[in-house]
Amino acid sequence: MRGHYRLGARRRQCAAGAVSSERQRSERRPLDEVMRSAAPPFASRLRGGAIVRKPTEIVQLNIGLYCNQACSHCHVESSPLRTEMMGRDVALRVLELLERTPTVHTVDITGGAPELNREFRFLTAECASRGYRVIDRCNLTALFEPEQEDLVDFLAENNVEVVASLPCYGPDNVDAQRGRGVFDKSIAALQALNARGFGVPGSPLETHLSLVYNPSGAFLAPEQAKLEAAYKDELHSTWGIHFHRLLCLNNMPVKRFG
Repeated sequence: MRGHYRLGARRRQCAAGAVSSERQRSERRPLDEVMRSAAPPFASRLRGGAIVRKPTEIVQLNIGLYCNQACSHCHVESSPLRTEMMGRDVALRVLELLERTPTVHTVDITGGAPELNREFRFLTAECASRGYRVIDRCNLTALFEPEQEDLVDFLAENNVEVVASLPCYGPDNVDAQRGRGVFDKSIAALQALNARGFGVPGSPLETHLSLVYNPSGAFLAPEQAKLEAAYKDELHSTWGIHFHRLLCLNNMPVKRFG
């Protein structure tokens, strides 16, 4: 059941993407102007030795394009109609490559909705048992899909860090971007994660729940620290929800988002 919505200035700011149309227009400049004023030639950077390959520390795995949502900002066009999935043979190959790369400490698993891939739990458990930090890029509503009733417990038992998409702290913007009813399901999912300790101060999983803001139009995300404060205030005061931090991302303007 929805709580009481407080339509303050921050709520309107979130729904509008936190950037006015006037500011968007003023910040658009031709690419050649930007290049002349700020960017040295790429070849000169190479000759100067400024770009040096460092050891690989984080491996991000996109394990499929099947998703129970079809978000307007998705630049890889994940949806319930996609069938591409990582198979067990590729999952085993990933584990082999991880063993051969001792500098890796983090495995970041994304999708579609990665939890809906049949290899997600195998990969997650195997990586966790090997001592890797495991991140799950979660859309929240996947927690309510068939056969996912124990997903929150599985994530907690394997010490998985949940990075969850929530493009606003109010329903209108979320449902417009991600589909009707997604906001209510997302709130219920966050409450279920909190109930297991994710994001709750003093819990062993206090730092294991982060939220993600994605703009849905031709503008950049607002300042992360200010928007994080607004998210925490609104979500806790209205829904009693805790989370560790907010990440502001800017999606590639290609595919469906383009």
